Order: sequence, then C-alpha cells, then structure tokens
Amino acid sequence: ATGDCDGNIHLWSPVEGYSNYCNSSFKVSNAYGPSSEENIDNPSVEDIQWSPTEKTVLAAAECGGYIKIYDTRCSGRAMLSRKIHENSADVNVISWNPIISNLLASGGDDGLFSVWDLRNFQSKDAPPQPLARFTCHKKPITSLEWHPSDESMIVVSDEDGTYIYDLSIEEDEDEGEAKAEMAGVDGTIPPQLLFVHCGSESTKEVHWHPQITSCVMTTALSGYSVFIPSNL
Repeated sequence: ATGDCDGNIHLWSPVEGYSNYCNSSFKVSNAYGPSSEENIDNPSVEDIQWSPTEKTVLAAAECGGYIKIYDTRCSGRAMLSRKIHENSADVNVISWNPIISNLLASGGDDGLFSVWDLRNFQSKDAPPQPLARFTCHKKPITSLEWHPSDESMIVVSDEDGTYIYDLSIEEDEDEGEAKAEMAGVDGTIPPQLLFVHCGSESTKEVHWHPQITSCVMTTALSGYSVFIPSNL
C-alpha cells in the first residue's frame, strides 16, 4: 500500500506470471481517496502501517492531525477516522505494536510522541485520549518502531537524535510530585527514557534488528549508525 500528497491510498497486488518484479507486474488500485467530510484541505498521507494480526487492515497517518484505519474488504471509506492532534499538527509516523495489536504509537510534526489504544477510537463522543504522551521532544518526530519482542519498548527519532523508551517503567510518588512541580520546565526527562543516541545530523529512519534485538540502526543526513545501547 502507498499513499500520496492528495490523500489517495493505492493498493498494489502482484500479478501472476512474472518471474521478476517490475512496475508492470503489479495491479494498482486507487482504493481510498480523501474524505469529503473532514481533513479535505490537507489530506496528505504521511505513513502507512499494516496491522500485525489482521491481513486486510491498515492504518494511515495524515497531515492535519488524523489517523485513519482501513479494511481492504470495505473499499472507499475508512473504518475509523479520528483527529488526534487538536492543534492540527501533522502526524508524521505511526507504528503498530506487533505483540499487543490494539496499541498504536504516533509521532507528530510538533514533537509529540503518543501511544494510543485503538479501542478508544470507537467512541466519537469525545476526542481520543492517549495512554501515554511525551512532550520532551522539541523537533518533529521522524521515525518510531516498537521492539520486535518486548511489547513495552519503543525506539523514537527526531532531527536531533534517537531515543529508547521503556513504557513499563512507572514513576514513584516522589517522582510524580517532582514532575508536577517541573511541569512547565523545558527539557524535563521522563523516567521511561532509557537511552539517547546523538551525533547524527537529521536522523530520518530508525529500526530494530529483527534477530539481534538490542541492536538499532539509523539513517541520517550524515550517514548510517548501528549501535547496541549500553543499558539493554
């Protein structure tokens, strides 16, 4: 599946009878277009992720602050469409948790990194509330990915660096009080932040190694980086 700046989502199906894949060996269908009711002014599709458990379900991140869920068995419309950024900041990237399939992480152009329970997207009475939201990033989120075997760990990148979070860490009462006192202070470090990798210029992509599960690789304007965090 691919998305474009006009809000269209195209589904690509391999055509039988070709020994080597090329442009002509795919059947391409324009399955979904921009909604006529919402986000019509800024419908660009920024990221697409297939569900880890449902082969016909995909999620799309859009400009304007929207996340939409599609089922290819139902053409022409989104099954769920929710605006997650009230300030209409673009949703740059999303990542579906491969172990807990109702969890979806998102990263925005405003630097917000959030974790959502898709079961909360069902209600339209109020805007969905994230399970967790981190505001310590001051640059747009450029990439994020859940750990392949640890459902609570996620790696996130922005233009300044790469960050590893463990969302299973809970702050104690003293830390909570201190955090409340520092709520307006820039640069407050959340207790879930385990590791920071800096030194790359304009990091654009980050991935876990599927076999060496503590190994992370990034791409940036300054080149590739491959590293294993010292505390994992």
